[in-house]
Amino acid sequence: MAFEDKHAPSTLVKLLLSTGILMGTLIPVLLMSEHGDFLIQLLKLKKIEGNTFRQVLIVSCSLAYLFRFVICMFVFIKRKISWFEGGLVSFLFFMMFYLFNTSAGSHYETIGLIDIVGIFLYLTGSCVNTVADYQRYVWKKNAENKGRLYTKGLFKYSMHINYFGDSVLYIGFAMVTLEYVCLFVSLCIILNFVFIQIPMLDKYLGKKYADEFGEYAKHTKKFIPFVY
Repeated sequence: MAFEDKHAPSTLVKLLLSTGILMGTLIPVLLMSEHGDFLIQLLKLKKIEGNTFRQVLIVSCSLAYLFRFVICMFVFIKRKISWFEGGLVSFLFFMMFYLFNTSAGSHYETIGLIDIVGIFLYLTGSCVNTVADYQRYVWKKNAENKGRLYTKGLFKYSMHINYFGDSVLYIGFAMVTLEYVCLFVSLCIILNFVFIQIPMLDKYLGKKYADEFGEYAKHTKKFIPFVY
């Protein structure tokens, strides 16, 4: 992901990103229903059979993520997104949501404690990310704040509180699937945040806001509030 001072609607690229999530969810939904026979025959896929409540749960989580993602992309995010970045991330989104939905949908286990904890983490992470982005969006709309670094709201507890929120969300999302491979995928995403995305963003913010960013970094946890 590139961090540059280039702003553009990138509407088609954002639609591509959203489509990756949608298709990664829609195809498993068809395979869970009675209307997926044509896909099974065309793509040589297997029908997904499992606990209905778990299938509804994982699909609901996916659609809720898509809804929040669309709002974030088309309202909060103003930077330009390249076709390369959009195409790559869209493909990764498709693979991830397809894996999560097919994995969870294939389990016959009823909803249990692991799922309840997972949903709690999912909702908590989603709220943290959305609230943080909304607070920053409202603040930046004020002309008096143009060119200044946002350090208020939830961002006063963590320099990258939105990444932390997404990390909590992905862990909860993976728990609902009851599959270690999905948990591994979520951990890979978190490691990407910590060792690639955050250092890149810190470098960009350090150049753009200079002393203001340095002072912010001295007194604020980088990723996990009150811890790190």
